[in-house]
Amino acid sequence: MKGIVERLNKKLTVPLAYKLKDVSTITPNRLTLLSFLIAGILAPISIVGGYLPLAGVMVYIGALLDSLDGDLARVRGITSKEGAILDAVLDRYTDLLLIGSLIIYDRECLLWGILAIIGVSLVPYIRAKTEAEGKSSTATLGSRDVRNLILLVGLLLNTPCLTLIVLAIVSNISALHRLLHVLKR
Repeated sequence: MKGIVERLNKKLTVPLAYKLKDVSTITPNRLTLLSFLIAGILAPISIVGGYLPLAGVMVYIGALLDSLDGDLARVRGITSKEGAILDAVLDRYTDLLLIGSLIIYDRECLLWGILAIIGVSLVPYIRAKTEAEGKSSTATLGSRDVRNLILLVGLLLNTPCLTLIVLAIVSNISALHRLLHVLKR
């Protein structure tokens, strides 16, 4: 089940994927790499440099590209396990680099940053482990789209510590929700 943030993003990325369907120089993997470059490398550098609102815009652009890569692969009928793995791994790097840069920027929020790292790491891990064991996972409030929205708003408002607090709370509640869901079944 798609969350509201993902549904809103798809209103932009799915039509764009159809427009890019026949542009051979734009591939899903190139979009994945571009998303990582913008959100996983340039945005953290901007955060450490104190340009938080700019980093917020980069996080949003990266999130749209991250959605577009899969949409383009589906439209072209070229989805692959390797592409999905590349996307998932670079998503984790992006998450951790963004949170790490927020910790560097505001060291007083180290504890919240560590809790955010734990939460954002466990949400996809629990889903992957659950599905690897042949069980169905559940949608949760702390999806990657929601976490990106939290980052976007927090960075635009120039509130790094509050951003880490909200990320820590939302992601850990989401991880526990997924864990309890699978243990009940």
